[in-house]
Amino acid sequence: MQEISPDFDFLFNNLNKMAYIFFDPTHFGPVNKKMAVFCSSEIHELEGQSISVILDQKEIETVKKFNQKIFEDGLCKSAKMEIEINNELHIIEVETIPHHNQMGQVDYLLCLAEDITAEIEKEERFYRNKKRYSSIFKKAPLAFVVSDRKTNIIDWNDKAEEIFGWQKEEVINKNFNLIVAEESYSEITDVVENVFEGEKSYNINKNIAKDGSELYCEWNTALIKDKNDKILEIISIAQDISEKIKTKQRIKNQKEELKYSELRTQFFANISHELKTPLNLIFSSLQLLDYKLQNTDSKQTNQFAKYLSSIRNNGFRLLRLVNNLIDLTKIDVNTFQLHRGNFDIIELVKSVVESTADYLETKNRNFRFECELDSQIIACDPFNIERVILNLISNAVKFTAEGDEILLRIEKEGARVKISLRDTGIGIKKENQDIIFEQFRQVDQNFNKKREGSGIGLSLVKSIVEMHGGTITLDSIYGIYSCFNVYLPVDKIDEKTLAAESYAADSLLNKVELEFSDINYI
Repeated sequence: MQEISPDFDFLFNNLNKMAYIFFDPTHFGPVNKKMAVFCSSEIHELEGQSISVILDQKEIETVKKFNQKIFEDGLCKSAKMEIEINNELHIIEVETIPHHNQMGQVDYLLCLAEDITAEIEKEERFYRNKKRYSSIFKKAPLAFVVSDRKTNIIDWNDKAEEIFGWQKEEVINKNFNLIVAEESYSEITDVVENVFEGEKSYNINKNIAKDGSELYCEWNTALIKDKNDKILEIISIAQDISEKIKTKQRIKNQKEELKYSELRTQFFANISHELKTPLNLIFSSLQLLDYKLQNTDSKQTNQFAKYLSSIRNNGFRLLRLVNNLIDLTKIDVNTFQLHRGNFDIIELVKSVVESTADYLETKNRNFRFECELDSQIIACDPFNIERVILNLISNAVKFTAEGDEILLRIEKEGARVKISLRDTGIGIKKENQDIIFEQFRQVDQNFNKKREGSGIGLSLVKSIVEMHGGTITLDSIYGIYSCFNVYLPVDKIDEKTLAAESYAADSLLNKVELEFSDINYI
């Protein structure tokens, strides 16, 4: 066996690859340690031996032909081959380098080999996984949308085409906002930022299909990163839940209709009580009057005044209730009309305050009126504005006790007049403040039996204020105070509108008696 130089021997034995030499096509020359380990042998068991010690006959012929060709041509060649070592199949990649002597002839072959079995298996697994992922991605029952870091679409599947209407070729390199409703842009931006920060990855938003139709999708978003934690892609998975949302909305509407129906039933049951109570009192008083008139002398005539007052007050209660019912019905069917004019709102409110002074004094409420304006002309229906103020004052009296304070204040805020009425009564709980202006709603049925009312006054007040182009709000802390704020625009109407709405004056005293008929009963 030919000898190799010591320097070469050092390099040969310290290579990180399997290394061996052929002095002829079928016999090993020197073999390094890695090669011996791979073959499960000692170096001396291979050196100078035929390749038959590790290969079967078929493999021997293949290697022999390969090596002979290199000896003849003198050219480097690489090859992959399968060999079986200890009943295990291995795939090795061999680079064969011919060594030329001084006469230019090939005197031996240096072979450098690597066992690439694990690498090949890894590639095959990766290929299988890629094919499997590709199949799942393409045919999945959910929409898959893949975007780059700038949220430009780089891929999507068949279901995405079905849901959004665009073919894949039409959306590639288009921004994700292509399928997002404009009002949802900011929400999508927030979601993407949250995903980048490792936070929320789930959201529901309105989307747009190719034909312009709107749909709602449920999205789950995840990041695809490389081994260095660099973001490669954003993958978003969507499910069209438009029908589910429509179904939920239908169920919600049905529940609301059922609830409203229950409220109507409860309302009419309450109205029955409201109508019967004053009527019974009227007839009872009339019977007593009839009896007294037949069996009385002049000294008892003062008692008649009390009975007549009861009849009058309960008559007003009935009239107020009927008027409210009629007006609410008109509002519901859009036949309620305002009769506006250009009036001084300050004088209107002052007249209400003066007319209610006696009632408030008899109820022992500490009433104050504050106004920072001398005059302010606005377009309004004075009859209904007086009605609004009277209703708020009567409510304040109902839900306060003797000694409580009631403050009515007028001020200007920009292009609006603000009329606020604040009391130190029982207040309204936070959870009840949203329903206080709804038709037929009373915050506490049991409590309100102590304070007569049908639950339609504030609903009517809200409608009247809004028909004037204004708003009404409530600020309250339960057990401390309530404050109703009415905002009316500082506008005037022209002569043509004045003629069309033709305001007719009415007795303010009658309206006071109507609105206060409930609290006169307390």
